[in-house]
Amino acid sequence: MNDSTPRETTSGEGEPTSFVEKTKNWYGKHRTAIHAACGAVGGVAAAMAVAVVVSRQAMEQNGTKDTGSAADSVEEDERRKPPVRHSVSGYTRRLADGREIPVSGYERGGSSEDEDEDEDPGEATA
Repeated sequence: MNDSTPRETTSGEGEPTSFVEKTKNWYGKHRTAIHAACGAVGGVAAAMAVAVVVSRQAMEQNGTKDTGSAADSVEEDERRKPPVRHSVSGYTRRLADGREIPVSGYERGGSSEDEDEDEDPGEATA
């Protein structure tokens, strides 16, 4: 039987080679490639760190540009702006079953406050 374990190989002199020795030999042969790979990984990590810092600063600048409070600006953004009153000309509409029906022109847009303004003040009191 052989006294050495299957994982250990023997050197040219017949002595078992340890993992540490194998690693040292492998590192010695591939030193430049290892340094190049570590440099590339380090460069990518540095670029990512710079990108994170720049994006955080940009977000902070965008948030501090508003002179009002954040709650006021969100409330203003969420309010729906009424569409401008305009006329829609007549057209033909095709239904799901393939039929075509004529649609006459109509007015659309504006708010309910605009409708009150269009009325004659004399008609509202009468």
